[in-house]
Amino acid sequence: MASPVANTTSSKRCRLLLLAAAVALTILVPPVSAQWRPVRLRVYVQEVLDGPGQTEKLLLRGPGPANPSLWPPHNYFGDTVVMDDLVTEGPANDSAPVGRVYGIYMTASMSRPVYTVSFTLLLSTGPYKGSTLVMAGIDDDSMPVREHAVVGGTGALRGAQGYVLGVVMPVSSQYVVMELDVHASVPEPTNKAKAAASHLIMDL
Repeated sequence: MASPVANTTSSKRCRLLLLAAAVALTILVPPVSAQWRPVRLRVYVQEVLDGPGQTEKLLLRGPGPANPSLWPPHNYFGDTVVMDDLVTEGPANDSAPVGRVYGIYMTASMSRPVYTVSFTLLLSTGPYKGSTLVMAGIDDDSMPVREHAVVGGTGALRGAQGYVLGVVMPVSSQYVVMELDVHASVPEPTNKAKAAASHLIMDL
């Protein structure tokens, strides 16, 4: 039979462990915002695949094999392309510029027209000037509409979550335009969360 002293000591240890766990959760888990502000954007990415003004370049030639569902030159399994594309407010290439898309895509299937993509939209005008949206997922050329996840952002779009729908509009074999329809939201910190983080703010 356990002694009263042993029971008391065990009870104290349990309470201390529970207290430590609560403190750890308070420190590690960020405050959850009760408010989310919607972000809706529709922009157009001007992709110059080859020729004058080319904005997408083969960075790494994959080991293959050649993917029969894709046209060369980026049809080898593992081919990796880097992009620096102009983004405009309309589909025409002389539309007003609103930013750039920087990123990479890689041939990710040996038989299907599928790429993995990771790209960042940097906005240069409007209320989100200087802010970014980070997007990732797969790009399936057989789909009329491609869907990517919005996995983050910076500036006025910090902490963004959502999705983006992409529609490719071919202009020529060397030039396509992709419409990006962004459906996202960003957290609005509560007053309590702002107050809790106030001690982290330093005057520079």
